[in-house]
Formats: sequence, C-alpha cells, structure tokens
Amino acid sequence: MERQSTLPAAGRAPGPTTLNHSEPNAPPVHGEPVQGEPAVPSAATSAGVTLEGIERLKSLARLVLAASLGLSFLLAPPRGTPLYWVALITFALYFVYAVAVLVFRRQLLGRAARAATLAGDAAALVVVLLLGPNLPAAFLLFFVYFALVAGWWQGWLAAALLSLGVSAAYLGLSWRQAAEPGASWWSALPRESWLVVAGLLAAGGLVGTVAERQRRQLERAAVIERFAALLSLDAGWPEPARRWLAALAARYDAARALLAYRDPDSDRVLLWVFRGGEAGGAFEEQDRPPRDVHEFLLDNEPRAFLAADLPARLVEEFSPQDTMSAPLPGGRGQGRLFLFDRARVVFSPAQLDDLERLLAGLEPGLTNLLLIRSQASRAVEAERDRIVRHLHDGVAQTLASVEMQLNVYRRLAVADPAKTAEELAGLQAVVKQEQEELRRFLRTLKSVHVPATELGRWMFAHSAQFEQETGIEVDFWADPVDAALPEGICREVFWILREALHNVQKHARAQHVMVRLRQDEAFLRLLVDDDGCGFSFTGTYSQRALEEQGLGPVSIGERTRALGGALTIDSSPGSGSTLRVDIPLT
Repeated sequence: MERQSTLPAAGRAPGPTTLNHSEPNAPPVHGEPVQGEPAVPSAATSAGVTLEGIERLKSLARLVLAASLGLSFLLAPPRGTPLYWVALITFALYFVYAVAVLVFRRQLLGRAARAATLAGDAAALVVVLLLGPNLPAAFLLFFVYFALVAGWWQGWLAAALLSLGVSAAYLGLSWRQAAEPGASWWSALPRESWLVVAGLLAAGGLVGTVAERQRRQLERAAVIERFAALLSLDAGWPEPARRWLAALAARYDAARALLAYRDPDSDRVLLWVFRGGEAGGAFEEQDRPPRDVHEFLLDNEPRAFLAADLPARLVEEFSPQDTMSAPLPGGRGQGRLFLFDRARVVFSPAQLDDLERLLAGLEPGLTNLLLIRSQASRAVEAERDRIVRHLHDGVAQTLASVEMQLNVYRRLAVADPAKTAEELAGLQAVVKQEQEELRRFLRTLKSVHVPATELGRWMFAHSAQFEQETGIEVDFWADPVDAALPEGICREVFWILREALHNVQKHARAQHVMVRLRQDEAFLRLLVDDDGCGFSFTGTYSQRALEEQGLGPVSIGERTRALGGALTIDSSPGSGSTLRVDIPLT
C-alpha cells in the first residue's frame, strides 16, 4: 500500500498541503519542434526503405541461386577431377556467403558493402564460366540472377541490355567453336544457338520487367509508409494535418494545398489550408457551413482532374493558376484534395495518377484522422453545451435572482434600513457561495496532466485541500497503480474524485468522507464513501438504473462511460452514500 493517512481537520494541517496542478503545460509555439516528437520521415528515409527492400530481395535470390548452383553442380559430370573439387569448395563457400549476407543485410546497405557483395557474385560467376561447358544450368541461373539485379536497380531496359550483351557473347563463342574456313558466320552458327539467344533475350526482358515492377511496388509502399507516419497523432492538433499537407505540396512541387472534408453528422465543411513560401509554411483550419459543400467538394465532379471549371467561390478565394485535384477514397463526396500552382511547369497526368494511388494507400490512416477530428469537434460542442448549461443553471439564475432582490431592497432601504441590512447580508452570502462555485467550475476547465506514477499524490493533495477548505474530514488510501496506465485514464479518475467530493460538499451535509483507490489485474477502482444525508433512493443502483430514473451525478456518469467503466451508487437516506467506479484495464 502506498500510503494510509487520516488527514487533519481544517486549521490543524502542518504547513501547506495544496499542489499547483491546475495550470496546463504551455502549448508548443507554431513552427517549433515539439519535444519528444519523432523526426518526420523524409524522401531519403523512403529511399532507405526501398534500398533495404531491394537488398532483402537480392539476398533471398542469392540464397536460392547458391542452392540451385550446388544442386546443378552435383548433377553434372565429370566427378573426381581436380576442377570438380575446386568448384565444389567454391559453391559451398558461396552458399555460406549467401546465408551470411541474408542475415547481415541491414549492416550491408552502404555503397562499398553492396559493391563487395556484387564482387562476390562476380567471383562465383568466373568459376561458372570456367566450367561453362560442363555447367550450362549454372550459367543460366547466374544470368537470371544478374538480370533480376539489373531490373531492380535500373529497370527492364538494363536487364534487356544485359541479355543483349550475354547473347552477343554467346553467339561469338558459338561461332568460334563451329566456324569452318570460308564459311559465313550466319551459316556457321547452328540453329540451336539462335534458339538459345531468343530464350536469353525473352528471359532477360521478362525477368527485368518483373524486377522493375517489384521495385515500383517497394517505392510506392515506402512513400505510403512515409505519408502514413505524417498522419500519426504524435503531436498536438493540428500539427499532423499541417505536416501532411506540407509533404504533399513538396512532393508535387505545389505552392498551396487544400483539403476539404464534410462532417457526416453536421454536414459542415472542414477546410485545411496550407500555404508554402513561409518558414515551415502557413496552416489554417476553417469551419464552413453546409452550403459550401458544393463549392469545395465538387459533387458534380467525382473524379480526379488536372483542370476544370472550378466554382466561382473557390476561384475567388484561392485564385489558382494551375490545379490538380482528387477525391478522398472511402465514399463519394466526403472529401477532396486540391493542389494549386505547381512551380515552373503545370501538373502532369502522371502526377495525378500518382496522387490517386497515394490517397488510396493512405485511406485507413486518413479516414481515422478525419474521424478523430470529427469526434474532437463533437466533443468540443458537447463541452460547450455543458458549460452553457452550467452557467445558465448556476451563475445566470443566481444573478437574475440577485437583480430582483436588489430591486426590492432598493425600495425597502428607505422604509426599513435595519431590515434591508439584514437581507443584504444574506444576499452577500449567496453571492459568495456562487463565486466559490464559479471558481471551482473554472478550475475544472483547465487541462491537467496526471501521470500514473503521480495519481495517488494528486488525489491525496486534492483531498487535503478539500478538507482544509470545507472542514469535512477525509480519510484517504491509495494503492500503487501500474506505471504504464495511460495518462488519459488517470486524468479522468482525478476529475471524477474532484466532482465526487464537490457533490459531497454541496449536497451531502457530511462530516466524514473515505476515499479509496486500488488496482487489481482487471480494474482500476475508486470508492468515495460519506456519512451525509444520502440520495433520495434506498439501495444499490447501477449506472443504467440511475440514468433511467434521472438520478445520480451526470458528469461522473459521462466520464465513467467514456472510459468504458461502471458506476454504482449505494444510498441509505440519512446515513450516507457510497459511490463506486470500476474502470476496466483490458
């Protein structure tokens, strides 16, 4: 158990017991790096990912080549000759070499290391060439391997040129072996040689095409991974949106980027606008009414385009000289991306195809980001409604009542000054109480950061502060909680305790409160027990029963539900009540 303490009564506490935990951390300045934020992946990172993927493919192909060479060598004559043993040792070493390169490929991504691995391949090829007449299958395997490497690095054309060179060398060797005095090279070459050349050219072109397609898939996957990393919520909003649009503008050399998204619940249009040309670029988020849907989402233009008759409102606001636009995947008319004013030249159809493929690959991450943004907007609206209700039912009602009473006392002051003074004293007490209520409510609006390692201390400090301010005795126990517990859960538990103690002060007329925090394998549990007047019901009520009958603390219920937890209240009118919150950890 972390601590077990009975707090002293008000006025008897030795020294200060309050903590300054109401001030939020200062937000990062726009344009400055956020502490703890990982570096944004760059184009060099994508190239590194592609290089690593290609080296992995080469290592696997090399291993298959080594195994196939050994098998073809074992099946080929002659055996027992010195050259046989030289080749056997060479291929065995090559197989070990292929396994080692596969295992340590991450450490061999440098230019010198890659050149060394190709030199090892070339050394094995020399042995194959020396044994060429006896190992035609080995020669063909090496040809396929080097055609793959050429296709991975330079595309199908490099593989085709390699095939052409190998074919020319093969024809030259065949002509020297079969040439007769006075015969032309065309008639001297056997028909089988031309068939072999045709096979080499076809195989080289096909293998190179497959390798180039694999490379493009690796590059596309690296780009998608890079842009998906930019969408992660590892920094405060709206940083993910800003850096994502900035990366898009940089990729397509655009001066400005605009994303328009329609909220499916409110039909309002959310605009993210990025303008380059400044340090880090300028980012702006706008919330537009539903009537702007057709202006920015272009429902009548569901496809991607390079140039189109844009709506007058969009042209008036952004004055684009050159435009490339594509709809967001996942639903017609839900969102659209615009890129404006490419530097030097206009946008090309190849760039438009690339943009569509990129957006299709980013659909999960982009959909999640927009969903989270919509939920955040709804949460803000709900919090605004809660603040309005609280101020209307509290401060606004009190001020209206004070205004009416002051009007009465103004007329009463002349006739009965003593009575007026007495009534004004009571009114002053009401205003003071409402002032304290307003201060408490304003404190709840300030964000706090409660790490798991500090949860017990924060709750203890607030309990001590509550006891000093109210005179209600508090007994507090807290078991150690898991240090890996998310800060969001800890913060909500702290707010639940604050709300529960406030309700005790406001409604329970209690003299003593017991607060208990503990954690087991499945739940984080908070218990607040008081000896006050209790609720208007008798017995144990679940959160659902409380909501159905309009009973219990609404805000505590909402916070508990947001955490997926369960709220239970046990009440004995005249004898107090027990509030219990169980929050699942799995």
